Parts: sequence; structure tokens; C-alpha cells
Amino acid sequence: MMIAEYQRLWQARKWMKKNEPFLQAWHAHLGYSLDLFKAFEKPVTTKLIAERYSYKEDLLERWVEVGLALGYLKGKQGKKIQSKKRMVTYLSKSSHQSVGILLKEMMELHIPTMLSYRHLMKGDEVSLLEEDIGHTVAETSGLLESVMFPKMTSVVKKEKVKRVLDVGCGHGGYLHRLHHKFPDVQLTGIEADAKVQKEAVEQAKGTDITLIHADFMNYIDQNQYDLVMMNNLFYYFSYQDRLKLFKRASKLLSKKGHLFIMSPLVRSKHGQRFATGFNSFMSAHEEMYPVPNEKELQSYAKKTGFTQVSCTPVIREGGWYVLLFKKK
Repeated sequence: MMIAEYQRLWQARKWMKKNEPFLQAWHAHLGYSLDLFKAFEKPVTTKLIAERYSYKEDLLERWVEVGLALGYLKGKQGKKIQSKKRMVTYLSKSSHQSVGILLKEMMELHIPTMLSYRHLMKGDEVSLLEEDIGHTVAETSGLLESVMFPKMTSVVKKEKVKRVLDVGCGHGGYLHRLHHKFPDVQLTGIEADAKVQKEAVEQAKGTDITLIHADFMNYIDQNQYDLVMMNNLFYYFSYQDRLKLFKRASKLLSKKGHLFIMSPLVRSKHGQRFATGFNSFMSAHEEMYPVPNEKELQSYAKKTGFTQVSCTPVIREGGWYVLLFKKK
């Protein structure tokens, strides 16, 4: 009996320890969403910050205590608190190096959905947070750009690409990078979310980048492109529509043109914890679908006149891959 109790206690301690990363994410997300790391950039008392921003002092004090325990904040003389420099750099809204939008997506979109799973499985009515998904996903997708961009430039250089079409371009981050590196390349982006496309147009002022609000499935274009890109896109399309995506891309590509795809893949060698969790989130939302696997994409390619050139892991822990297909 005593052994069983010790085993039970060990299991409880184990799961307590597993919850610690959530505490870190919670603290960082709150610090980002209220810009608290910036507020404590210089040594200041908790009382002063609470008064300055009309925050409840006792709750702010609890956040500070957690931050001190985690090492995200440090205590200074006179009961003053200061953020660690790395927290200001990477989790302040005004910082160009901020990754806080990733925490926003996880804490405000993914985790609430995961916590609703017990109700969703039983068929209960659940109101999931849907506001601003397009903007948030467009911003988090931008975090992948520095990793993915070298793969794009390699294709553009090697294949002497003159015309590029980015399907689901979001805020046009990849197009801006391509414009900077290849100013003579004709760049066009299509975005289905009107708000995101409007933001992208504002950001593209002063460039030759064309940004269109349209549904790619019904998009008519007389141009022939050398490269069509589909990045982080497939979870918006059913299995049937994914085949149509390949068909549309084939029609818009010139002979021997290339289709560039970036996506998490399930049942692949890397990043399956993330990819399967990502699929759980997608399946819980109406009009969102699980991410594909490599064989699925290969089957679409075969049916639409493409041959696969490569499949390369780019963010292994997340299961993100770049796949390149060539039109026959």
C-alpha cells in the first residue's frame, strides 16, 4: 500500500513539473499583451506601474513574483523591479525582434481551443475565439520568413525566375524580401482576407508589388508565372480543394515552372508533437482542416502534371517542410 502511495505522489510531482512550461508561457504572454516588460525596462516600483496604467496592484504584484521566480525580472534597490534585457528585446510590442505574436496565437487561439476539446467531443455548443485570426496568423507566419527565404532565393536564382505569384500572401512579407533582393522580378500576391490584404497594400506603398484581394479558386489571370508559392496555406482547404489548388497552380505556371510549398507535415520524420497538436486545433474549427502529409501532396502533384524536386525540413521541431514541384 505504501509503495502505491509513493508511486501516486511521484506521478503527481511529475505532472506538476510538466505544467511549469505553461507558467513560463503564461507569464511571457501577459508581459507581451500588456507590454509589461517594456514598462519595467528601467527600474521602477510595482506600485508606480499599477498607478500609471490603472492595473490592479495585487495582481500585478503576483505577476512580478512569478517573473522573479522564473528569472524574467530582477529585483533592484528600493523595491524596484527591472525586466531582463532579453525579455524587452523579444517580448515588447515595439521591438522589431519581438516574437510575442507567436505567444498570442498559442495562448489566445490554440490553448482555448484545446481546453474546449472535452465539450467539442461530446458535441456541445462551444464558442471558440475567432476574432482577428487572419491578422494573427499573418503575423506569426512572418516569423518563418527568415528561415524560409533562403530556400526561395535559391529557386529564384537557379531557375532564373521572372514572375512570382504568392497565394495567401498575408502581409506580403516574402514578396517584400524578394523585391529587395530581386528588384526586376514581377511580384504578385493574392490574399482572401480583405482586412489583411488592405494592411498589405499599405505596407507595399512605394514598391512595384501587386497585392490582390481574391479567392484563388476563382482567380483569373492572363499572366504565366515562373514560380507559384503556397506557404502555410493547406489548413484552409479540404482534401478535395487541395487537388484544385494544384490544378489552379498548374494553369498559372509556365512550362517547367515551379510550385513552392511550405507547410507542417504530419507523419513525417520531424516535429510530430507540434504537427499533431496543430491538427487538433484545426479540426476543432469549422472550415479549417488538418495539415497534409508528403504522400498526399505527391498524389496531387502526380494528378496535375508535376514532379517532385525536393522535400526539405526547415524547422524540425515544428515539423515545417519546404516542398518543391516542377511542372512537366
